[in-house]
Amino acid sequence: MVQAISNEQTFVTNLEQFMTKADKFIKIYYSGISEENKVREIVQELQNLISDTDLQQLEIDYHNYCEIKDFISDCDDSAWF
Repeated sequence: MVQAISNEQTFVTNLEQFMTKADKFIKIYYSGISEENKVREIVQELQNLISDTDLQQLEIDYHNYCEIKDFISDCDDSAWF
């Protein structure tokens, strides 16, 4: 049985992506070659991650809304009174 992705799973996935990018930045920083453009790059990655997280939450919320709407519609259709 296929299950919907939970909010917790979405959070963990986004956190893993962030940790991967942060680890890359930390390695560059401690290698001594960190430059201003590298700092800008990691800040941009963080902004992208925030944006992706917001979009994923919007998709989850919309999916939940559609399910509730369909359920209510089904209840109205089957009402006999």
